[in-house]
Amino acid sequence: MKGWVVRGTGNAWEVFEWREAPEPSHDAMRELTVDLAGLRPRESGEPPCGSYVFVRVVACALATPDITMATGEYPVPIVRPYVSGQEAVGIVEETSPDLEHWVGKRVMGFTPQPFGSFARRAVMFPPAFYEAPASFSDEEAAAFVIPSHTAYHAVHRRGRVQEGETVLVLGAAGGVPSSALQLCVAAGCRVVAVAGGAEKVAFCKELGAQVVIDHQRAEFDEAVRREVGDHAVDVIIDFVQGEPGKRARPLLAVEGRHVLAGHAGGLLEIHPNEFYLQNWTLVGVCMGSGYGVDGMRIEEESHAAVLDLVGKGAYRPTVTRVVPLEGVPGALRDLAERRTMGRVVARL
Repeated sequence: MKGWVVRGTGNAWEVFEWREAPEPSHDAMRELTVDLAGLRPRESGEPPCGSYVFVRVVACALATPDITMATGEYPVPIVRPYVSGQEAVGIVEETSPDLEHWVGKRVMGFTPQPFGSFARRAVMFPPAFYEAPASFSDEEAAAFVIPSHTAYHAVHRRGRVQEGETVLVLGAAGGVPSSALQLCVAAGCRVVAVAGGAEKVAFCKELGAQVVIDHQRAEFDEAVRREVGDHAVDVIIDFVQGEPGKRARPLLAVEGRHVLAGHAGGLLEIHPNEFYLQNWTLVGVCMGSGYGVDGMRIEEESHAAVLDLVGKGAYRPTVTRVVPLEGVPGALRDLAERRTMGRVVARL
């Protein structure tokens, strides 16, 4: 099969190659194990990836990790070559022996490297795939699992947001941040969204943010102080980090929480003095990392909670652009250069 393969290191739109790629196979899965980076070659004594499904991809979502994996800035190294793409919806064609009841079902979920979703066939494994609701289009299903689960972890499991709190969402028009914005609104928070440009401001308002700051028109931290007051933010939901994260921290109220859930703006060192001298809390979020045997239960809880909000009309996948698979590199450049909002999805 052909797919978008990465062999070198650099910008995705420069190093992505449309070329033949190995199809996932049962033999290949016996030689792989699962960790934070996805699938990787199994070393002596490590267990193989025992449960998995092979999916015929129908649609796949684009995201920042497709860019940072290519540049080498992803938090964990990705073994090359690999097919990029971390999320998809598709039809289950084959499975490990324990999951044969999934054959023929339309599923949505995480597609780990090296067999990512930017190709005809990809791999998914529990607990990171689910049957796609009949009410979801293929595009909506492709863009649902990673942003909704990650946002749920950031907002509820780790951020512990409460009704009535003031929550600042950085990069709020992005794929995962727009999910977090919706969850905070549904929780009864006063949501202050930071985005760039009139179109993204309107998008955040449409999703329910009560205050939206256009960082292209004003210094966002000064604007937040004018809108809600000094030291008035209870929680920062931060998928950006870098300089914006650093500038946002002084906005926190005493006992405020800074929730780090991504690094689209890069990584800066954080000194402990910033937190212990101010009675602030630094909270880390990484979907699926470290929970071990509890991971299945935790992800099922997250999934059920967000689907409940979908049923109530309080949450929706934020797909704003659909491109053909051959358009992936160009769309990733748009994402990297902040010309997108919500999720971008490719159809096969």
